[in-house]
Amino acid sequence: MKARITVLTLTIFISACAMDSVPVTTADGKQDYTINCNSGVDLCHKKSAKLCPAGYDIVEHIKESSTVIPHYGEYPMTLNTESLIIECK
Repeated sequence: MKARITVLTLTIFISACAMDSVPVTTADGKQDYTINCNSGVDLCHKKSAKLCPAGYDIVEHIKESSTVIPHYGEYPMTLNTESLIIECK
């Protein structure tokens, strides 16, 4: 039961952060955005279009997987994270 609660808590935490966008200033003074795409890349593209109405370029598309063993659980679970770094035109 405790393992299910831990998994549920992790899932809610990851979903809550799914569409955050963080502005980043590059070395040459341009403003880029990092967008977490855990709810799907299509939603990231929609968020990018809202942030950059004149269009955007994808600087980097990052996909990562990590294995987490819940504190009270016996079975490891894999967390997949995905994010885009975009630059407005």
